[in-house]
Amino acid sequence: MTENKWWMTMAALCFTGCAAAADGSGEPASTSDTEAGDPTEAESTETIGEDGIDARVECSEHAQLTVSAEDLARNGRGDAAVGLKLLGALGQESDNVLLSPLSLRTAFGQVDAGASGASRTEIEDVFELTELGERSHDVLGGAMQLLQSRNAAETEQAPELIFRPANRSFFDIAFESSVNAGWLKQVQESYGVCFEYFDMNRDTAETRAHINDWVADQTHDMIPELVKFLPEHVSLVLVNALYFKASWETPFDAGLTTDRQFTTRSGARVELPMMRAPVLMAQYASTDGWEAVAIPYSNARLEMVVILPATSAATSFESSLDADALDGIFEELAPSYVDLALPKFDITSSWALRPALERLGMNAPFSNAADFRGIAEGMEPIFEVFHDVAIAIDEKGTEASAATAVVFGEDGGEESVAEHTVVVDRTFYVAIRDSEARSVLFFARIGNPAASE
Repeated sequence: MTENKWWMTMAALCFTGCAAAADGSGEPASTSDTEAGDPTEAESTETIGEDGIDARVECSEHAQLTVSAEDLARNGRGDAAVGLKLLGALGQESDNVLLSPLSLRTAFGQVDAGASGASRTEIEDVFELTELGERSHDVLGGAMQLLQSRNAAETEQAPELIFRPANRSFFDIAFESSVNAGWLKQVQESYGVCFEYFDMNRDTAETRAHINDWVADQTHDMIPELVKFLPEHVSLVLVNALYFKASWETPFDAGLTTDRQFTTRSGARVELPMMRAPVLMAQYASTDGWEAVAIPYSNARLEMVVILPATSAATSFESSLDADALDGIFEELAPSYVDLALPKFDITSSWALRPALERLGMNAPFSNAADFRGIAEGMEPIFEVFHDVAIAIDEKGTEASAATAVVFGEDGGEESVAEHTVVVDRTFYVAIRDSEARSVLFFARIGNPAASE
């Protein structure tokens, strides 16, 4: 397909971690990393932040988890389903929609561990946790561990690859002695969570800045202001943050990057830098309705899948896309030489997700009927869910970050010839995923790469 509009769906950035062995056999992995991959002591430590907040931080070692290939497959389908559901719930107003199913499901897995009644049922339904069964938390945490095992220092043979997750629960000091011990143990062992206790309600502006500074540090400043506002009274802000940086297996030649036209979702034409790889060894698949290219990173298991709907199917493609259809696209991919033209872009999406989650049927957790006594007695309903994603793609590779904050509180080789030509010059979808862990790190629709948001 030549000179077609690119429907860029950033379908999946697979930031899921699994403690299973790299061969997917289900043997325990050797990783026991906690927040950001740094082992921490089990005991509590007293700290005073540079911002003047007097806080106590408590961390413990992340348990080594075992996850079967079957559970990884179910978890990967859950990532895809959540990304697609939210893409639909967020509506059609935005050209660019960037999401991290991995970050969202990791955060709400921790919330689910302390939820009861309708709150738990609705969370598990919206975030596709039911199919994972009683081991859902170990599956989510184990997938994350598997992704962490992809980390590699730079060598003469290969560039550096970074996948760094971090989980922290910021509690108001009033809950320090009443947090449920069973919940603490569960989320520490499954997710490697650290806990921070301080007076969150003394100055909520200061509290917000303190949390945002932590997120910015974890995401290398790609997400500088995750929490946009707080309620009058804050009980808990539960945060997941992810940072990903990887080089292409075969970098694009910067000398071949030229300005070309891209047709946005609205039909407008914009000029933007378009990278080109005339003979790229990749995975490729196509039908009458779409074509897809999986561009490999330096770690063979990680790839970015670009999905380009046919011009004739541009309006109907997204409505027909579900987890089964997306999985079918992944399964159809096969080795091929591709002449690829792909836009460079640096885009950020920022969402307050409560309205979208309510449209998907998650109502009880935001209401007075919310039951989070499993986290702590007297825990207030969820006030808002903030979700930011930033993705930058250039000739060298990809740098991306995602963060989710759940706020609890109340307001008042050989020379070859390309077999296929793919020009991404119209709205497209992108999925960054781990083909073995089956996780979807990021999922996106790119309707205007020239826009920063």
